[in-house]
Amino acid sequence: MNQSTKKLRRCYPFMVTNRKLGTDFEQALCELLFEKGFWVHNLAQNQAGQPADIIAVINSKPYLIDAKVCSDNKFPLSRIEENQKLSMELWGDCRNKTGWFAFLIDDEVFMMAYANIKEMQMSNSFKTVLTLSDIVDKGMTFEKWVLICQ
Repeated sequence: MNQSTKKLRRCYPFMVTNRKLGTDFEQALCELLFEKGFWVHNLAQNQAGQPADIIAVINSKPYLIDAKVCSDNKFPLSRIEENQKLSMELWGDCRNKTGWFAFLIDDEVFMMAYANIKEMQMSNSFKTVLTLSDIVDKGMTFEKWVLICQ
């Protein structure tokens, strides 16, 4: 278990609801990003929803991040809402690099570019779930992602 994983586990050992689980993960991820030198803003949940959860900036490079908690080592693609897809597309259209998804799986954080998710969906129109294997193969650990960003 790495240091980031230990910190995540300390942040929410007794979560009750899915919303609380997600909110706690967002907060813990913001703290981890800040500790790694990012400027971080957690986009507050509002009644209309939000297109992503976090904007993080390091070395003049902004990153749009949506945090997702996975159960059973998989992520149903139906959990990516239409406004989130559109925001990820617009983020790229505004000359930013691709948006990112942060997946929490068994106390480990994996980062996956939205472009990779979209590519997998385009190559397999029947794909409805990202498996742990998909996330590991097409994504990367949080620690590796931080090194690439720095």
